Amino acid sequence: MSLAALSLAALLSSAPAAKAAPWPPIAVARNVSPSVVGIVNLQGSPDGPLIARGSGSGLIIRSDGYIVTNDHVVAGATRLKVLLQGGKSYPGKLVGEDPLTDIAVVRIPADHLKAAELTRHSPEVGEMAIAIGNPMGLGFARTVTVGVVSGIDRSLGQGYAQRAYGLIQTDAAINPGNSGGPLCDADGDVIGINSVKISSIGFESMGFAIPSQVVSPVVDALIARGRVPRPWLGISASDAPAVQVQGKARSGVAVTAVNDGGPAAQAGLMPRDVILALNGRSIGNLAELYRELANFQPGTAVRLTIARRDQLLERQVRLQALPDRIGLPS
Repeated sequence: MSLAALSLAALLSSAPAAKAAPWPPIAVARNVSPSVVGIVNLQGSPDGPLIARGSGSGLIIRSDGYIVTNDHVVAGATRLKVLLQGGKSYPGKLVGEDPLTDIAVVRIPADHLKAAELTRHSPEVGEMAIAIGNPMGLGFARTVTVGVVSGIDRSLGQGYAQRAYGLIQTDAAINPGNSGGPLCDADGDVIGINSVKISSIGFESMGFAIPSQVVSPVVDALIARGRVPRPWLGISASDAPAVQVQGKARSGVAVTAVNDGGPAAQAGLMPRDVILALNGRSIGNLAELYRELANFQPGTAVRLTIARRDQLLERQVRLQALPDRIGLPS
């Protein structure tokens, strides 16, 4: 071996080894934890003083004090107390809440905060999932748990929200107090807001988060208007068995009742009509109908293709805002 080659070999052998990148949860915890807050729900008692009725987590989404959390974390609060990393606390003002998605926005009188960004990308089953929150109260603030995305597009319950979007399922430990905290991927992107877990005997590690793609427009609406306007067809409906229309079997949504004076009634829909498509997109079941409707604002006109006996009909329906007095469509 030449003298030059020996010198190069000696130099390489004495060079310090490259430091390995930290395990992803370490970097995620460092970057996202400062944006995670604790939220205490204070309510009046019969004797007068405010009592802490529960606590949860929240995520700073704007540096001027806007925080996203779960609606069930702040529901019924007389006063909200928000605690930042480092122990500083502020009174929280409820900006708006949306029980249908279990999302609420709170603001604190602070500025120059470290904010996290809700990602727009959809997670994949099997990728790393990192939850940060305050299980069992603020004594365990910013606990980090790690798992995977166990499933996507999951549904719990039967309400409008469950039909309009799917939840992210994860086996990262989500415990009472984690509600409202972020679920992140390995890059530190916030892919969802933790909301609920299944705690029945016999079930293990089944937690659920609201996808960030759902959270973002809800947050924008709550900040702008304090509420989320939702489209309303003015019907009760159920999944329909396959119907024969002009010699062809079609799946759809059966109209079981029509609200007097509602959009569907004005467009001439009738009980026993079967909705087959919306704006040309096939509708196979009630979940698909509500997910398609979620793309439209009240006041928008949509075209429904319906089966009435053996006829195919087109009806234009101008959507209205979901009235509070009607409750959830069924």
